[in-house]
Amino acid sequence: MKKFGIIMMFVALFATTSCSSITGASDTTALATGTTCAKALIALRSSYKAGTLSLTNMSDLSNMLIVANAYTALRTNKDNSNFKKSFSTGMVAGGSGIINNSNVANIVNLLLNANALGTVNSSNASNPTVNTQTTNSLTPVFSQMK
Repeated sequence: MKKFGIIMMFVALFATTSCSSITGASDTTALATGTTCAKALIALRSSYKAGTLSLTNMSDLSNMLIVANAYTALRTNKDNSNFKKSFSTGMVAGGSGIINNSNVANIVNLLLNANALGTVNSSNASNPTVNTQTTNSLTPVFSQMK
């Protein structure tokens, strides 16, 4: 339980920071959001490839909430080319070579279309329907990450 509390505090801190600075976000915010999102996506991809991806797993849940917050920031700023460029740069920076200049545009576009990410939160993630919809919405993203 203590571990869960620490993870949720981290997620809440990230959510508060990102939500308070989403609209009209600076390039620095977009860069940090993209970097964090990329790291979370890589961790989720590892779970996916191992066949263990589940939002009942605290690590996967934490990473999914990070990606969901990044999705919200990206959707809010979808028409802001500076935000998208900085977000993409952050994705490449945090992508450990898995997310790179040749696939980042596809990954960002697939994230923008992963509408199930807009509904997942810490309260409903354990719901089997939400869990399935959310993980399925990321499958195309994982396929772009070679």
